[in-house]
Amino acid sequence: MSDVTRSDLALPAEKPPAATLGAIGWLRANLFNSIPNTILTLFAAFVIVKLVPPFIAWLVIDSSWTAPNAKACRDAGGACWAFIGEWYRFILFGRFPYAEQWRPLLVIVIFIAMFLASCDRRLWGRPLIVAWLAGGVLVLLLMFGGVFGMTYVETALWNGLPLTLILAVFGVLLAFPLAIVLALGRRSQMPVVHSLSVAYIELIRGVPLITILFMASVMLPLFLPTGTTIDKLLRAQIAVILFAAAYLAEIIRGGLQAIPKGQYEAADALGLSYPAARQHLHRHLQGHLARHHHRADGPPGHGEQLAQRRQMARLLLGGLYLHRGDLLVLLLLHVEIQPISRARSQPGAPALTFKEYRR
Repeated sequence: MSDVTRSDLALPAEKPPAATLGAIGWLRANLFNSIPNTILTLFAAFVIVKLVPPFIAWLVIDSSWTAPNAKACRDAGGACWAFIGEWYRFILFGRFPYAEQWRPLLVIVIFIAMFLASCDRRLWGRPLIVAWLAGGVLVLLLMFGGVFGMTYVETALWNGLPLTLILAVFGVLLAFPLAIVLALGRRSQMPVVHSLSVAYIELIRGVPLITILFMASVMLPLFLPTGTTIDKLLRAQIAVILFAAAYLAEIIRGGLQAIPKGQYEAADALGLSYPAARQHLHRHLQGHLARHHHRADGPPGHGEQLAQRRQMARLLLGGLYLHRGDLLVLLLLHVEIQPISRARSQPGAPALTFKEYRR
């Protein structure tokens, strides 16, 4: 009698039912998996069929891109986009002198170039820092002028897309040093430093940005001595920096909490001081910290950059005209942060408990 092996008793492999695979399987699992979901899916499909085609026809097919006057554009029946051709310079550059508008255009190009440079991991480090410093100086020279034969332009005439990029990008970049100090202060064991950091973060996070901008643009000049003035753009930029620092501090603190405690215990065992421990950790454990820190605070940090760009529209109430093409600038910022998010996608650190987060 021959021996029966395990392979002889194994059943042949069978394919799963066709209804559970591919697009049909996804539809059944997500849209038609129950009677209520089926009803909602059919209702949503009905609404889309009824509303989307007419909207697209009004938005694109029947729209008017040129018209002799406003009445003719309205009578066309579709969306009126003729104003873009007439006002595109004002939309992009605001009241910046017409003959000098090549300068803010070049500023936009510089920002795009710096965003693209930030996507290249080979440039991360000192070359990228030098590129951002040089780009920032060049941006300010182009906007202010007064050198190399360029006409001086006061900040009251800075408008449109360049101003939006300057406030949003510089606001986030300059807020990072303060945010790091606040994050370390909130984690400090010194009661005074800890209390001041918590008070600042919670106070700023509990107040809308519009309130801070109102204080900076309207209320602050009332408390200054007679004849003393601070540039309106500078006041708005400082307000944005202070506001962004509070939110970034919490993001950085969450990243710091994701670093294993063993790293800090090792530094204490070696007898390192507080500054030396941080310097040692960042110098010798840079790759390890990048994995743990970035996985914890990378997505929130990227979201905060986009949120700051969205907040810039509120500066209209502070007397600053900004570009309202949100989609364009969101795409520009997306070009910067998406490759960084992918490049540092590493296995994450263990999840934090609620008690650890509150500390």
